[in-house]
Amino acid sequence: MASTTPEPSRSAAVRQIPVWAATVGPGWAALLDRLHHGLLALDADYRIESFGTKFGGLRITVADRFIEGEFDGEFADRATALTDAAETDSEHTCEACGEPGRIRLRGDGPRVWMQASCGNCRVPAFSRSASPPGASGPT
Repeated sequence: MASTTPEPSRSAAVRQIPVWAATVGPGWAALLDRLHHGLLALDADYRIESFGTKFGGLRITVADRFIEGEFDGEFADRATALTDAAETDSEHTCEACGEPGRIRLRGDGPRVWMQASCGNCRVPAFSRSASPPGASGPT
């Protein structure tokens, strides 16, 4: 039976968290950095199988690891615990600024999506500084 050997770090690095960090808002940078370092502590050659957002939070899957042809269940359990924690944290962290937030509906009309945001970032910038329609200005 042929054994599967881990890929060299050089090729694994192109499929690790930092490659995908720019695809999400800057508010999640710290939690992605924590996840990356946690996964590095488990295996310097870890690889991300899938990375994206769904229902306003992160969805991340780490590729399975095999040692001498055997599935490494302990690695899978620990990696899943780390990604689960990061996914949960993302649902309570504003994707734009990193402050505490929650999942909110964004958009209008036929184009609506869910995004984790705080109270300040959920409102478009033009609405925060402008007076509501029909309101009188300062007298």
